Amino acid sequence: GKDNNNNSSSSNKFAVDRDYLNYEDFIYFMLSEEDKANEISIRYWFSCIDVDGDGKLNNMEMRSFYMVQLHRMQMMGHEIVPFEDMLCQMIDMIKPANNDYLIVEDFLQTECAAVSGALFDALFNLNKYLQFEQRDPFQERQKREDEFETDWDRFAFIDYNRLAMEEENREEEAMEIDWVAVDEDDDDGEDIHSLGFGGASEAPF
Repeated sequence: GKDNNNNSSSSNKFAVDRDYLNYEDFIYFMLSEEDKANEISIRYWFSCIDVDGDGKLNNMEMRSFYMVQLHRMQMMGHEIVPFEDMLCQMIDMIKPANNDYLIVEDFLQTECAAVSGALFDALFNLNKYLQFEQRDPFQERQKREDEFETDWDRFAFIDYNRLAMEEENREEEAMEIDWVAVDEDDDDGEDIHSLGFGGASEAPF
């Protein structure tokens, strides 16, 4: 449910002296990755980009992350989306108080929360950003009108059904293999029986 995203009171969950993620870290990251519209996730991704810790996201910081995505676009043969075009689009959606930099409060505006994740996707998750670029307006309207209160609820429902279907397919394949094995055993038994019967019926010349 929507409370799943508020299990942690810290927006800097990974500020610990170790170079690995434990299970709790992974769950926290997954919640932040799949639901970028809640406040904890917004503060988490904001802190990832704010490398100098001044509480402002400037063009240099955002460009440094986007350069990696530009390289990936080139490697994939995808049409390049220049940094300036991407940023201009995001500024139009977020409508920050100051166009020279972004602060976390810009992302927390009620009317902005649903789209603020697009900037984080543009800098960290190319596949999701490209999906955003190629989004279908009809599907977007369906998404807004569906039964789910959060992106996490939607992700969990879809992924659970995907896993359930995969498990059902594995069980069906296992049953088919078992039936094939039974049929082969029956065929072998019939062959042996036929050979035995034929040998007993031959005339002793």
